[in-house]
Amino acid sequence: MKKVLFILVAAILVLSVGLIGCTGGGPVAPTSIKVGLARDTDGGPLAVFECGYGGTVYRWFADKVNSEDGGIVLSDFGTEPVPIELIVRDFAVETWDMADVTDALIETDDVDFIWGGPGTDCIFTQAPICNLAGIVLITLEGGASTMIWDNQIQNWGYVWVSLSFSNWYQIPVLHDMLVAEVGENATAYITYIGEAGLTHGLEYKQETIDEFGEANVIDGGQHSYWLPTSPGEPEAIVAAAEAAYNATPYDIFCAYTYPWNVAMITLALMASDFNPPAILFGPGGNANSYGTTDFGPYAGGVMSFIVADNHTSTAMSDVYAELAAAAEADWDIPALGCAQGTYVSGWNTLDYWGQPCYVAALEMWREAVENAGNLDSGDVRDELAAFSESNPATTVLGDTWFTVFGGGLGGGILAYECHPAEIGQWQSGEYRSVGGNDPTASFVYPNTGNWFWLLD
Repeated sequence: MKKVLFILVAAILVLSVGLIGCTGGGPVAPTSIKVGLARDTDGGPLAVFECGYGGTVYRWFADKVNSEDGGIVLSDFGTEPVPIELIVRDFAVETWDMADVTDALIETDDVDFIWGGPGTDCIFTQAPICNLAGIVLITLEGGASTMIWDNQIQNWGYVWVSLSFSNWYQIPVLHDMLVAEVGENATAYITYIGEAGLTHGLEYKQETIDEFGEANVIDGGQHSYWLPTSPGEPEAIVAAAEAAYNATPYDIFCAYTYPWNVAMITLALMASDFNPPAILFGPGGNANSYGTTDFGPYAGGVMSFIVADNHTSTAMSDVYAELAAAAEADWDIPALGCAQGTYVSGWNTLDYWGQPCYVAALEMWREAVENAGNLDSGDVRDELAAFSESNPATTVLGDTWFTVFGGGLGGGILAYECHPAEIGQWQSGEYRSVGGNDPTASFVYPNTGNWFWLLD
């Protein structure tokens, strides 16, 4: 009996010591904060977004937090910072396996959070998956107009959208700018991307009709997803727009498309006599390379979307300098596939539309994680929802918060009240903000007769 009692007491002591050794007197801190991303890293059509745009931002942000602060302090586990670990999986645009890749990040890699993929269609694939799994999604590239129109984001409490987009608050600002110049019946000619980019194209088409009125929009139709392999189509797009303008002059030509198509349509413009009062491009026209190393003076007067330029604030200028340096460092990492090409410096890679939003959203995410003190997505989600005009986060944009939908229970979009600007224009070789809350330059309109392809 004594022997049995002794063994029982010894077992209890061993178990007690083991438990103390395992816990260290408290909960065990995670060794890293695992962030998953599904990106086009293998040279596909969306790989352009990996070498600039959101790609540069997410790598720079994680490196900066880890190198300067050692990571993020999770107060539930003590005072030692926990580093960010990026887990990046490639997805195939051609077969659109984004859902499978996102599932693998959550189920196989067991990530704590997801940062977004490159484009609007990525958001619509990832959002319901992350919401169902209860994993916070911080989006990067991509808008969310139809999420609002279709009452989706109201029910997606784990989805947090960073970028400005058509009705948040780009096209309303564009319309008001033109009304100020030409009167209430401002008119627009639109062409927009189809196929794999159709979600983006239709979003901007619908918002233009909503703002300008259907009678004031000339619908030039959708164009191919990949114009570089569609001989003659860019020229046909410009020819159709020119014929429509010659028949009934309109106030602006808008091409809602992606960077590779912006380049092809610009080349077609350079070979034309097209002379509208204004031209606006989607993603690509906002890239710092567009009006410098790519097209130089031919970009003069062209408009696109923007949030902050290099004159917006000292804080923004400092971040741009860091992103430019990060882009140059990426050129020396062959595995990334980010070649220098025709770029003179990292400044040519900058994106004055998306990158301010991505940086601000990730800074809000960091603050929310710190406030939560742990990696529970439910707690972090609630901290993101708690930011407001009266309780803002501090980011590169200043006081920043999300507009939260669903009566505070849904997802959020970085508030457009926090955007310094919405519309940019190439002026004297520099991309400047000309429309929005706090633009840094005046809008030049009309540009009729001043397009460089008419003067060279």
